[in-house]
Amino acid sequence: MEECFIIDACVITSASPKTPVSKRVAAFLEIFLESKNKIGLTKALEKEWLRHPSTYTTKVLGLLKNQRRIIKISDHETVEDLRIKIHKIKDKQRVVAILKDIHLLEAAILTDKFIISLDNKARNNFNHFYNCISGLPDVCWVNPSEETEKAIEWILCEEKYDPSRFIINFKGVYV
Repeated sequence: MEECFIIDACVITSASPKTPVSKRVAAFLEIFLESKNKIGLTKALEKEWLRHPSTYTTKVLGLLKNQRRIIKISDHETVEDLRIKIHKIKDKQRVVAILKDIHLLEAAILTDKFIISLDNKARNNFNHFYNCISGLPDVCWVNPSEETEKAIEWILCEEKYDPSRFIINFKGVYV
């Protein structure tokens, strides 16, 4: 089954054969590229990807474009009130941090609800947001740099919408 993933730019820029962590990320991306899955790109996320123009990023984007595996995501009313809800959080430092990466969450909500990112600080901030505001849809977050997350096993499995990966259930503490 084809699914749409929101892949943070840090995933693309971290993939390389240099270290065990970057090798895990590269292996995950290779499996993703061999699949029929798609990526979702908002204008903000596309800018983020293009701000880090490596040969690999260009290759990946070119391949995905040629295979028509990029879904362009426009702003939509279903996520417009998300930013309003964020501003209701009392911790203003956290509000700033959440808004920096909100495009990931907005895009995931508008597609198949999967975020692929190495940024556990952002994940922790979103977890806080989920615990402050009710009624948000469950979104899975996978960090392919973390060995314990078994990202390759996850991307190869049939049932990816796993409650243990929901942002609201994140137990990591990254400050």
